[in-house]
Amino acid sequence: MIKVKRTINADTRTAEAEVTKEMLLRDTKSHIEDVKNGCNFFADMLIEAGKNHDHTKIDYIDEFYDNFKTRQQGDNFKKLGWWQKHLTERHHLNDKCPDDVNLIDVLEMITDCVMAGKARSGEVYEIVINPDIITKAITNTQKLLEDNIEVVEQKPFDWSGN
Repeated sequence: MIKVKRTINADTRTAEAEVTKEMLLRDTKSHIEDVKNGCNFFADMLIEAGKNHDHTKIDYIDEFYDNFKTRQQGDNFKKLGWWQKHLTERHHLNDKCPDDVNLIDVLEMITDCVMAGKARSGEVYEIVINPDIITKAITNTQKLLEDNIEVVEQKPFDWSGN
């Protein structure tokens, strides 16, 4: 869980009393730390996605190789048995989008397409993702972060400046 300190004095919409510059500074610094921790949460997830990327090519290398050597292209290749296992990977958004799709999946797909294009042919195809998938990914990512946050109280403001 990400612990987020309550910072009511960092925003004019939530401040309840007279806010001093010191209070504003403390709550603003706390907010910046919280955002850093949230970004680290997503960074860790993205790193994990990279580590596990295309694991079905390794886990099922014999089946992948058997399907690969047929040299079938496009939809024909996608009808072969190994591809169905490959679709269990979250980043194949245009072929099988998970119900809980999130922006980590979107970033993995973009990274996959660019890396594969550059490394294989030197060309990167236009990446097209259905806008409904993007909207769902934003909503699910927001929920993912909200579900991993615990708001904690800060120590009372120390008026002595310590």
